[in-house]
Amino acid sequence: MDRRPLAESFRETNQSLLELLDFLSALHELSRLDATETDRATLIEGALKGLTDNQDLERCSVFLLQDEQWLVNAAGCDWRDLMGITQDKKPRGHLFPVSEGLMGAAVTQAEVQYCADCATDPRFVHLPGARLSSIGSLICLPIQQGKEVLGVLNVSHPEKHHFGEAQLRMLRLFSKFLAQLLSNWQYLHQMERLVQSRTQELERALEKAKELQQKYETLSVVDDLTGLHNRRFFFPEAQAALSRAIRHQQPFSLIIFDLDHFKQINDIYGHAAGDRVLKDLAVKVSDQIRVGDILARFGGEEFVLAMPNTDLPGALILAKRLRQALQELSWTFSHDIITVTASIGLSALSARVPEGIVLSLDYILSEADQALYYSKHAGRDCITIFDDIAEFLIAEHF
Repeated sequence: MDRRPLAESFRETNQSLLELLDFLSALHELSRLDATETDRATLIEGALKGLTDNQDLERCSVFLLQDEQWLVNAAGCDWRDLMGITQDKKPRGHLFPVSEGLMGAAVTQAEVQYCADCATDPRFVHLPGARLSSIGSLICLPIQQGKEVLGVLNVSHPEKHHFGEAQLRMLRLFSKFLAQLLSNWQYLHQMERLVQSRTQELERALEKAKELQQKYETLSVVDDLTGLHNRRFFFPEAQAALSRAIRHQQPFSLIIFDLDHFKQINDIYGHAAGDRVLKDLAVKVSDQIRVGDILARFGGEEFVLAMPNTDLPGALILAKRLRQALQELSWTFSHDIITVTASIGLSALSARVPEGIVLSLDYILSEADQALYYSKHAGRDCITIFDDIAEFLIAEHF
């Protein structure tokens, strides 16, 4: 009995099984790749290495579709890389037009292109820098997910007619798995970019909201005309400063001043002129006070100044300086030169507090306010200290 046909059949079957095992090993390597890998080129290189490790190939590469008209070299691998012979990495980023060659046909027709003899096939186009004699046969497989072609898987061998039908079937299956891997990578990173974009939008919105909140909080305690603090800011800040002064037995003084005949400026020259006067006055007064003093516009043409760590003599010096500074200001409206004066009232912490009275900011403000009105009735453009009129006011009351 002639056993040669049986032996030949056994060899063919064994060879097919070995090829199948090698291909399954390539698929196994592909399944182990992590689609969350940050760098897509690194992911593709891992897939190509697994293919080259387990298949009789010279070289394989992946070109990805860009802008519907270019194929871009994403990664490549050959047996020299595996043996450590190659010194330099293959350059990435080379552009190849979709309208040319086997790769272009694989994309435009969404079908596998097989070139059994690259030397005679007119469809074969050499890539720049490629060795002319290094490719005998070439397969270009579309990497396709559904109807979308993502790119091309290229597999080459230096021998002509190297690839058989079995290898073609297995490579088709490999390209489908590779397409799924790349599609998953693309989806995951699109989601990451979307999440990052939404997160950045949210952060910008939160930052904007914070800015608006800060702006609102600033506006709520700042007079929008003069830029000075307003009553909302003054009361808690001044009360805290007064409480510290009482607790540590430190001096504390307070000035209230009001512009004399300010209404006439508005009536004669208009509110724009009055606003200009108030703005310039705010700048002038701010230049006279110290860090730690609390200056606020109380309303209209009335201003208040709290002075921690300032006794009555020191407050009087500052009041005189303020009065002098205001007198130095002047404006020209309708060819008229305008100047302003102010009536000033001054109060300070003292031992003279009626029995049963709890010393508070309102109490000192009331004293300064009474001194202010005394200045008004005394002819304006003057300074009145509450302690100087306290006995007169008590006697008048009784």
